[in-house]
Amino acid sequence: MTARHPELLRYRAEFPLLSATRYLNTCSLGALPARGRAKLDEFLGQWDRLGASAWYGHWMDELAALREDFGWVIGRPGSEIALAPNVSVALASVASALDPIHRGDKGPPRTRVITTALDFPTLGHQWLARAPLGIEVVILPSPDGLTVPLEEFEAAIDERTALVATGHVYFTTGAVQDVAGLAALCRERGALLLLDAYQATGLIPTDVARLGVDIYVSGTLKWLFGGPGNAFLWLRTGLREALDPTTTGWFSSARQFDFDVGDLDFAPDGRKFEMGTPAVPSAFLARGGLSLVREIGVEAIHERTIDLGAQLIKLSDGAGLPVRAVRDDTRRAGIVAIEAAEPAPIVAALAREGFVVDARPGIVRFSPAFYNTEQEVADAVAVVARLLEPAGR
Repeated sequence: MTARHPELLRYRAEFPLLSATRYLNTCSLGALPARGRAKLDEFLGQWDRLGASAWYGHWMDELAALREDFGWVIGRPGSEIALAPNVSVALASVASALDPIHRGDKGPPRTRVITTALDFPTLGHQWLARAPLGIEVVILPSPDGLTVPLEEFEAAIDERTALVATGHVYFTTGAVQDVAGLAALCRERGALLLLDAYQATGLIPTDVARLGVDIYVSGTLKWLFGGPGNAFLWLRTGLREALDPTTTGWFSSARQFDFDVGDLDFAPDGRKFEMGTPAVPSAFLARGGLSLVREIGVEAIHERTIDLGAQLIKLSDGAGLPVRAVRDDTRRAGIVAIEAAEPAPIVAALAREGFVVDARPGIVRFSPAFYNTEQEVADAVAVVARLLEPAGR
């Protein structure tokens, strides 16, 4: 089969990694585009020429532009964005502000946080660490190992629930959640919805306000091709103003360059939830990847990526491989897994053939991106089929 948007293959020339490997691991780390390296060189040049003077024009401007880029990718103004070095820090800022909601002002205390067994560990760990504060974490199981039906959330969310913290896309299975349905359920029950969209941002066209979520976190490591060191946080209007973080830093200040140790006056916009000095080199690097996504458009990236995943499933089925993936293209993101009792040796064998994929417990995880070819996908399936032929399964 031929994936849509073959014209996007011209961008392969922007990724040196693709000339050295057959890279099918974007869900772990997006490949570095040449424009990302150029942006990093731009930062280094400014540091060389300007020293600390670069802060007051170039670097603050770059951080503001990064907020605008993040806003664009979720359909919101950049003024509503808070920068963070990673999602864990963004979650810590949010968690520190949610403590009053956990205590509850009306009815029973809302001390319960719901997540799922398929979510990334950070979503559970952040709240488990708050057990001494009276927080109870409920982890919903998956009945099929692929997703958690909306009915499971419906049965769990009650008057004690402060927050549902879950992913837009499950990181091992690539299953896309019914976020709008979950958001409506949370509103009905009086709970907040926090969405970890790391496996969706830059891949699935997103209007975060239309989805109806309350809190949205994501970053540049994967489908934004911006490397580690940059994440962001968005809170819906009204909630952002109502919450005050108790874990904070000087970049949250409305007048940070007054350097007034006694003035804790939060910025009136998304910066309210920022913390300390940002990693400026990472911000430059991230803007390179985001410029690529903006140039191509998320919709085209999504369509080609989904087609390549569908090809991987079809070829794997034909080879008799045990696929673990959602078959409905509208409910699957960029991940397709093949079950394996011992995935690490398969990943190593693929590496010897020039492929980069990764292992999670019980699976080999593939994530072709817009820059991959149909032939790369077919060749990867052929290697796995050879390794998992019946005698060796």
